[in-house]
Amino acid sequence: METIFEKILVVDDDPFVRSILQDLLEENGHAVLTAEDGHEAFEIYEKDAEISLIISDMNMAAMNGLELIQKIRKQDMEVPIIILTVNDRIQVALDAIKSGASDYLLKDENIQDTVLLAVERACEKHRLRMENRRLLADLLEKNNALNQSNAKLLELNNLKNKFLSIASHDLRSAISNIIGLSDLLLRRLKEAIPARQQEMLGMIHSVSNNMLALLDDLLDVAVIESGRMELNLEPGNLKTVLEERIRINRIIGDRKGIEILTRLGEVSDALFDRSRIQQAIDNYLSNALKYSPKESTIEIFLEEGDEQITVSVKDQGPGIPLEEQPKLFEEFQKLGNKPTGGEPSTGLGLAIVKRVISAHRGSVGVKSGKGEGSIFSFSLPKDPLGKDHLG
Repeated sequence: METIFEKILVVDDDPFVRSILQDLLEENGHAVLTAEDGHEAFEIYEKDAEISLIISDMNMAAMNGLELIQKIRKQDMEVPIIILTVNDRIQVALDAIKSGASDYLLKDENIQDTVLLAVERACEKHRLRMENRRLLADLLEKNNALNQSNAKLLELNNLKNKFLSIASHDLRSAISNIIGLSDLLLRRLKEAIPARQQEMLGMIHSVSNNMLALLDDLLDVAVIESGRMELNLEPGNLKTVLEERIRINRIIGDRKGIEILTRLGEVSDALFDRSRIQQAIDNYLSNALKYSPKESTIEIFLEEGDEQITVSVKDQGPGIPLEEQPKLFEEFQKLGNKPTGGEPSTGLGLAIVKRVISAHRGSVGVKSGKGEGSIFSFSLPKDPLGKDHLG
């Protein structure tokens, strides 16, 4: 839709020119005011806030066009001002534009056409400027609303983490008591109670252990998300830690007849949090053991690059479809594959690995395809603090 200015102020000391321009502009739907010099024009402009375009002659005895522009620009940098003159020298046009004119027109035989074209251009610029203002205001409003929503979400997330931490600690104590008592009953009453009751006690003990593992994972996630996870970085050798965790997990592998093979290269010492890296390794190994079929093989690799050390765990499981892989390291993601031995899965193990490795400024990765097994890896920088900490 064509933009129509609310009011146009025409300034010229020639009454004939004022009359022609007023009639022309009003015929094209514009409201027009007139003034015979710069002083009168400025007084009218100051009193009427609806004036949104000024067409002024360059040469007038009382305050010429350039002086009028300069005075208006001290108050308003946006109102479009079109200058009219009989002087066709380029320097005159340059002086007008430098003073703040929006356009420059010659008073010649084509003045009626050129004025309408200039007004149309000014209308379009005005429309675009108003639209930009509206869009910027709308963007600012939406940005403020988004900031408020983010602040509320952050508050709710912190509240959730606080509640989760408190609840998990309290539940952990109660479940630990159930585990201890069920274990005591199993050991002391094993021969004195019927097999069915032994089985039920065993189920209580097993389910309680599973619940304890879930609570531990929930506590880890709450700590990590709250930003309270502090790394205790100390020099150590990743191969030593990896060998220790492999020995422990071989016991679990033996129960399913899974052989764990190692290809561990020699690596330099690095800075890392030993307990957190143990946790990451255990989660990778536990994941491989859960989803590998009986009598299969798991391979573990350790390699050193120029800046980082990489641990990889390769299994012979069912593999992970490409479309499911982006979800692997997110919380509470249980995908299509099921543990081969009925083991419990919280859907938090890989998410914790990612958070731990990210805290070390490292990276995680997976290579897999349906029916091809999987290779899960993580890479740690040899110095997660960077060279700056050396002073």
